[in-house]
Amino acid sequence: MTLPIKLKRGLKANLPSTASAGEPLFTTDTHELFVGTGESVVPIAAYDPTLANRVEELEMHRSTVSNTYTEEFDTLAYVDSEKTTAGIVGGRVTPTVTPDFTEDFNTANYFDESNSMGVTLDTTNHLIRNLAGIKNGIFYAKPITIPNTNKVTINAVANEPSAYAFSDATRFSYSGSVFSQPMGFTDRTNRTWKVALVNSTGIYAKVTNPDGSLSFEGTILPFKGNTHTLPFQTVDYVVDYNNRVWFSISNSSLGGVVGAVNSDGTIFMDWYAVYLGSGSGTVIATSMTLDNLNRVWVFHSVASYTRLHVFNSDGSLDKDMLNILTSGPTTYLRSVYDPIRNQVAIGIMNGNFFKVYLFDSSFRLIRNIQLTVGGENSSIDMMYDPVLDKYIAIQTLYTSATTSYAVKLYSLHPETLAQTTSVANINANWVSRLVADGPNYHFVYSSNTELNKYYLATFKAADLSVIDTSVAVSSYAGKHYPFKDSNGVLRSLSLTSRYDTNQAIDEYSFGASKATVTLEVTNNNGLAWIKAIPGEEVTFQTPSTSLLLRVRLDSPSANLSPELYGYRVITGTLTREVIQQFVSTKLPSVSPIAHASLTADQTLQEGSIDWYLSNDGGATWESTVLGRKHSFKNPLYADLRVKAIITSPSGSLKSPAISGYTLTSSNLLLTPAKTGTNLTATMSTDQTLSSSDTFTKILFNTPTHDELQEFDKNLNRFITKTPGDYLIVGSARIKSPTTSPNGLHLEIRINGQLHKVLSSIVSYSNHAWCLNGSSIVRLQPGDYVELFGYSFFANGVIEATPTYSYFQIKQLW
Repeated sequence: MTLPIKLKRGLKANLPSTASAGEPLFTTDTHELFVGTGESVVPIAAYDPTLANRVEELEMHRSTVSNTYTEEFDTLAYVDSEKTTAGIVGGRVTPTVTPDFTEDFNTANYFDESNSMGVTLDTTNHLIRNLAGIKNGIFYAKPITIPNTNKVTINAVANEPSAYAFSDATRFSYSGSVFSQPMGFTDRTNRTWKVALVNSTGIYAKVTNPDGSLSFEGTILPFKGNTHTLPFQTVDYVVDYNNRVWFSISNSSLGGVVGAVNSDGTIFMDWYAVYLGSGSGTVIATSMTLDNLNRVWVFHSVASYTRLHVFNSDGSLDKDMLNILTSGPTTYLRSVYDPIRNQVAIGIMNGNFFKVYLFDSSFRLIRNIQLTVGGENSSIDMMYDPVLDKYIAIQTLYTSATTSYAVKLYSLHPETLAQTTSVANINANWVSRLVADGPNYHFVYSSNTELNKYYLATFKAADLSVIDTSVAVSSYAGKHYPFKDSNGVLRSLSLTSRYDTNQAIDEYSFGASKATVTLEVTNNNGLAWIKAIPGEEVTFQTPSTSLLLRVRLDSPSANLSPELYGYRVITGTLTREVIQQFVSTKLPSVSPIAHASLTADQTLQEGSIDWYLSNDGGATWESTVLGRKHSFKNPLYADLRVKAIITSPSGSLKSPAISGYTLTSSNLLLTPAKTGTNLTATMSTDQTLSSSDTFTKILFNTPTHDELQEFDKNLNRFITKTPGDYLIVGSARIKSPTTSPNGLHLEIRINGQLHKVLSSIVSYSNHAWCLNGSSIVRLQPGDYVELFGYSFFANGVIEATPTYSYFQIKQLW
């Protein structure tokens, strides 16, 4: 009998500090291999760091389920204020000295009620806001005692919400065809899709890039059948993790059908008939959602049944015809996914009853509840809010005694479905889908008292309080589908009767007007007030030991008030080593969380910043390296948080600062995802080559398809994460001056050094020239690539047109 070969083995804590050269060792608890060098013990992977890095990247790329969250500190929604000791001012996290005075409005001790006008102090919620119906309030603080100084810095925490106003309407549909069921949404590359059904033709789609350029336009998923008489909510969509767009239609002419297209509009799965309308009764409504296994859940209402079909990412059918409701018609459906609990909730308008059902990932019904009786023609919608960890729902309520409508808002616990409700005084007989906008939600409603009048309404998700209901949208018959485009602009698509006899569609856009909080200070009892910008030092003419503060709260709407949550008064500067930290609250993520990758926009100055990640809510913190995949010790937790320890050394003139970070979480699936670099960067504005006979870096600052977060839009360069061969493509259109002859050049630089001249010409005409070329280059992690342009004459302009000026990189191997 042969004996198996066994390596020297034991716990990692007992690993010896030295071993004979070539002697292998194995840790039984962490399953790592080490080898002796005669003087030390090193991990096997240390002999080939490139291989170790490549294996790490491949493991990361096995995940097709990921979630990316970017924090720019424009709000404090994801800041753990109790654990964060660093200052957060003006979108930056940086160490600060201990404040001389702190006000959190826990009491009214420093509220000067006699001089304040139009504001109220809420000590329960610790804030100052305008009184109801007041647009311009002013808050005065009582005198604050400070050390004798002529320099102070005010740090304030405020909420400055935006009120929306109707901007304009343009025609979306083309003439000569009958349109219905308009929808708008963004895909996973941040392109904006605007789609609608064209009767007996198919789905008309217009897809635009974030810079406004057209990606493609035309008919996708052609079909034959009448669609112009469909009730609203009989079409739905979902974008899967492969950036494919799935559509579902419930229609008595087409039946219940599901189809999908690739990101370029080509067919991935042609219409799949899950059942025919003629064989199963009238098909009324549909809803779709996506789980973390990249499975598409499709609900259909057919006559007296509500049924479920689940498709795998390859288009195969996983689950077929589960009847979840077997009595009464279902006129409205809305399904949503909860990534924390891996469950699907569906809201149903069944007869006069609003019901919610919860399903686990195995399609088992785990809970249901009847919320309320709605009455005739009630409409509903429902969303999952990852910040509040609640379902937010809306419904129109009909009161037969007064023949009037109201709007009811719900906040539902994701496990128990326990509800908090609020009834808004809005006489609406129909509400659109909800649109999340930070802490607020928008919806369009149809007035029951004003014929064909549609309004935009806004409410706060945290307490369901209504902010504004008065923004008029249109006076034409046609229900609305509001959405936010790839640039965060609120828009709406709606059927309209203002053109011809055929059904047409208008696209509406809205502009935001921001509420503001303005601080002013004085140290001479009000003789001279100075505007205090949060985080910036204020200098008085003479020193003083007393300070007065006043705050103006201005809003464009009487229904919308800015809020001041507190402020700090700071004197002095950093004169010793300061170690402070930033800690986040629970961040949006996949569930569970096996891996995470963190990048940060930081300035170290003379200090340092150490980063940590936790997937168990901060119970344990694990040190991480920026730009590298981090694998959690326990991949089953689902509460992702980030921490930064910021050290500012003694005598430093400037402290380290964090301007933002991006955190991508992922977990493992069975199917691999595309992972190679494939990005395009364009310019947001024209760039003037101000110096003649000088190579100038081209300011590409608008990346797309940058899944690996390798393009630095602030430094206008591509920074390699994975070693390999890359195809570099560059193009720039140089116009003006038109002096002839003119020498024009375009080149690639790697790590600041010339690599290849892509194009070099001498122009003898007075026209603009487009320079372009390509090169294949071997890159290592950390290498950076930039494009430079050159002109004989000063003031040549590189034109920011994406079809002419672009920077593309494709990983080949």
